[in-house]
Amino acid sequence: MAIAVVHKDSPEGRAAIVAGARESVNRREPLLVLHVIDDINLAETDEDSAALRGEIQSALDAGGFSETPWELRTTEHDGDPVTALVQLTESTGAGLLIVGTRRMSPIGKFLLERPLQRLLLEVEVPILVVKDPLPSE
Repeated sequence: MAIAVVHKDSPEGRAAIVAGARESVNRREPLLVLHVIDDINLAETDEDSAALRGEIQSALDAGGFSETPWELRTTEHDGDPVTALVQLTESTGAGLLIVGTRRMSPIGKFLLERPLQRLLLEVEVPILVVKDPLPSE
C-alpha cells in the first residue's frame, strides 16, 4: 500500500511531506503526494505543475529525502476541497494518509480545524497528523 500525503505550501504542509517520505522509506512503500487544485475555472498549466513539483521536491530536499521517489496526484474541486481530497485518497488505495496542521491553543486543539475534523471523520484509512517543528532556539 502507498503512503499518501496532503500537499500544502506551508510549514505544516512541508512537515507532512517529510513525515510521508520518512514513512515511505521505513515501510518501503510508494509515496503519493495529493494536491487539490483550488480554482477549477483556471486550467492547470505545465508551468503550474512544474512549480508545484518544485515546491514538493524542495520540501523533500530540506528534510533530507531528496532521493525518495514520489508521485503527484491532483484533483479539482467544485466548492468542497475536503470531499475532493477524500475521493482522491480513496482512489489511490493508500494505507496511510498524512496531513499537516498548525500548532494550536488549547481551545483550538479542542475544536480542531474544520477541514481536518472532516478528514478524520470521512477518510477510511488511518491518518497521521503532524505539526511543523518548533523553531530552534
